[in-house]
Amino acid sequence: MKNTVITIIMAATILIAGCGKKSPSSSRATDDQLATKVALTKPYPLSYEGAESDRITVQYAVMALAKQTKLGYDWDASQANAGEVCKNYITPEIDGIPLREALTNILEPEALTYDIRDGKIVLKKN
Repeated sequence: MKNTVITIIMAATILIAGCGKKSPSSSRATDDQLATKVALTKPYPLSYEGAESDRITVQYAVMALAKQTKLGYDWDASQANAGEVCKNYITPEIDGIPLREALTNILEPEALTYDIRDGKIVLKKN
């Protein structure tokens, strides 16, 4: 009886400990998405009617790149973490490089970095 109780407790502990971990396939999908080659060159996609196509904000650039890899963009969390920097205009010339590298090229000069949470890119300050 004592061994059975110990076995059940150990099994429950192992089960609970594993609940917060990402599944290997989920991790692999994110790695694959970050390795996907992307492009973003002039003229940039228009974020609103009347927007200029010769420049783009950091957040809209990230959104355009994320869309190419089937990742989302968490607008609210990015705004909360990075603030007004998300609205800075940039003029990236990205042509056929992995998303991981493209994000570094865009975000590093703005003192930003990113996380991926629930399939969405979230910007944050370095």
